Amino acid sequence: MRTYSEEEKEFLKSHSYVDDMIDGHHLRYIISGQEDARAIVFMNGLEIQQMFMRYIEAFENEYRVLMIEYPTDTKSNDEQLSAIHSLLEKINIKNPIILGASDGGMQAQLYTRKYRDVYALILMATVTLDSEYLEPDRKRPWFTKMITTAMKLIPWKLASRILTGKVNTYYEGETDEEMAYGASFFQMIADDPRSKSKMIHSFRMVGELVHEPLMSTSDFDCVKGRILLLQPEHDIFSKRDQQTLEELLPEAEVHYMRGSHHGPWVLQDDYISKIRTFLTNLSEKEV
Repeated sequence: MRTYSEEEKEFLKSHSYVDDMIDGHHLRYIISGQEDARAIVFMNGLEIQQMFMRYIEAFENEYRVLMIEYPTDTKSNDEQLSAIHSLLEKINIKNPIILGASDGGMQAQLYTRKYRDVYALILMATVTLDSEYLEPDRKRPWFTKMITTAMKLIPWKLASRILTGKVNTYYEGETDEEMAYGASFFQMIADDPRSKSKMIHSFRMVGELVHEPLMSTSDFDCVKGRILLLQPEHDIFSKRDQQTLEELLPEAEVHYMRGSHHGPWVLQDDYISKIRTFLTNLSEKEV
């Protein structure tokens, strides 16, 4: 079995990052696939864009695909989404399919509400704004600042050891091979010293979510009938939070996926298969 780092090295032999200044922010991104096809834009959790490498390889023969490393100097989700939208305009992506995982799923919801030019919405292992997950930030405005300050003070070598030691809390119920592959994913993050600043920024953006107006079903009218929701059977997010998201998106196609806790979409081809079937069905409806 190849490790995630080995897969990344192989991936980067055929996929190169573009460095660009967008709205005064430095963005790195990989754009690949079919120039004239509809685009899939990936919005990642914990600002770990590499989680979508396998998804790029799975869909680039049929779609245009975009994986973004977010800038770490944006001060709000609105500012970050504005930079992403400006990037899409610059590279001529219109009416994209937005695919968001974890806190990237909340970014995807905000993007859809803000710009309403989204063709389809795919959400994996995520919640919405009125979730229990955000209660610490909602009740204690200083919570995120405390967490990010602590992360700044902790040496990355120690923080990365804590991170890799948490593997079993992210993957439970998977096969031994999947667990080993998941461990190598976290080791890749731990080996990258840039991960610290990216995670600090990610936590800051999550903390900012409590200042956003809550979502309503009408915010997703532009993707009505074109929403896919994939949730782990036993996520770190509560069943109540999963149900709240389903109630917000009553017409979504919903699947509960094998696996526990948070991150099985990085391991399992089942997620890619569900997405492919969903997109194929949408294409057939258009004909």
